[in-house]
Amino acid sequence: MKTLLLASLVLAVTSASSFAGTPLINARQNAQAHRIYNGVQSGRLTFPETVRLVQGQAHVQNLKNQARADGVVTPFERARIHTAQTVQSARIWVKKHN
Repeated sequence: MKTLLLASLVLAVTSASSFAGTPLINARQNAQAHRIYNGVQSGRLTFPETVRLVQGQAHVQNLKNQARADGVVTPFERARIHTAQTVQSARIWVKKHN
């Protein structure tokens, strides 16, 4: 039950917006969502850890949505999103290997 809920939540977060203009950001978001999902499936992530990681993914998605609000994602905004994704990636790794 929890796995299904988390999988649907991760999918909803990563596919919330359209894919035009930010294909690399979208690809990385999807890869990180799959890493979280695989951690749940393997039992390496507990429920509270998973919830926290999904919230982090939602934060990155919100940054992307804010950047795209005016129709243009500037290099500064891309760098900010990239940094947030790097931090999130490190958090995923730490939570899966603790």
